[in-house]
Amino acid sequence: MQYGGGRPEGDRAALDRVLADARAVQIREMRGDSKSLLVERDPVAVQALREALRVTDEPGLSCMCFGDVSLVFLDTSGRELTGVTLHHGDSVRWDDAARWGGWRDDAILVDSARSLEWLAVRGVTWPLREFRESQRRAAAALRARLRWTADIPASIASFTAMFLETTDRGVPLLEPELIEVRARLLAAHPDPVDRTARLLAWYGSGTGSSAGYPTHEAIPAQFLDQEQPVDFARAVETGDARALLGTVRYLVSWPGRQRLTPLLTHLSPATQRKILDHAPTAKTRAWLERRLTGLH
Repeated sequence: MQYGGGRPEGDRAALDRVLADARAVQIREMRGDSKSLLVERDPVAVQALREALRVTDEPGLSCMCFGDVSLVFLDTSGRELTGVTLHHGDSVRWDDAARWGGWRDDAILVDSARSLEWLAVRGVTWPLREFRESQRRAAAALRARLRWTADIPASIASFTAMFLETTDRGVPLLEPELIEVRARLLAAHPDPVDRTARLLAWYGSGTGSSAGYPTHEAIPAQFLDQEQPVDFARAVETGDARALLGTVRYLVSWPGRQRLTPLLTHLSPATQRKILDHAPTAKTRAWLERRLTGLH
C-alpha cells in the first residue's frame, strides 16, 4: 500500500551521481542479510541499471511494504557503495539517502518497467510478472469504472464526483447525500417501476461482482433499498439483460438479503427463471434456487 507524499525533498539526481562509481550490483530478496540472487559485474549492464533507476521530480510515495527486490551497488574494491529497494515497479527507496543528500520518500521512476525488465533478463522474473499483472488489474478497474459512470442515470450524473469519492474514503453515501440524490431521482423519475428499472440496470454495471468491488458500486443498492417489493418485481419483469444482472447482484448482496423473501415472493415463476438464467456463476444460481425453493 502506498500513500502520496508532499513536495519532493532532497536532491533527485543524487543517486545517479553516486552510482557513477558503482562497478557491480548484487541482487537480494530484500535489504540486510537476505538471500543473494545474483551479482552482475558487466560494466555495460551496471550502467544500464543505473539509467533505469533515474527518478522524476514528482512528489514521492511512502510504501508500507518491504519492497520487491534489493539492489546493492558495489565500488571498485567490492565494498557496498549504496543500496536501494524497488517497490511495485514504479518507485525506489534509497535507505541511506540522507548520507548522500538524497530524497526521504520513495521516488517515482522515470521508466517504471525498465529496471524490472533488466532483472527479468537475468532470471529474476517475478517482479516484472507481478508488475504486469498489477497493470492488467488497474486497466480492468479503470474500464469497469468508466462503464459504471457511463451508466449513471442522466438525471443524477451531476453527482458523479460525489459517487466516486465514496471509494476514496471507503464509506458509501451518507444520509444527507442520499436525501439529496434521491430527491433528484424522484423528481426526474416519479414512476417507481421506471426508477427501479434504471437503478437495477446501473447496479448491473461496473465490475458486476457481488464481492470485492469498489465502494461506489454499492450506491445503486442504497437507493434500491428504498423501493417497494411490488415495484421491484414489475421492474424486473420488464428489465433488459443488464437490469437482470443488477437484480441478481442486488438479491445476493447484504442489503438484498435482508429483504429477500418479500422481493422473491412478488416475482412470477417466469421472472424467477429469468433471474436464474442471468446468474453469473453456478454457485450464485444454486444459492438463488435454494431460496426460491424455500418459498414453496
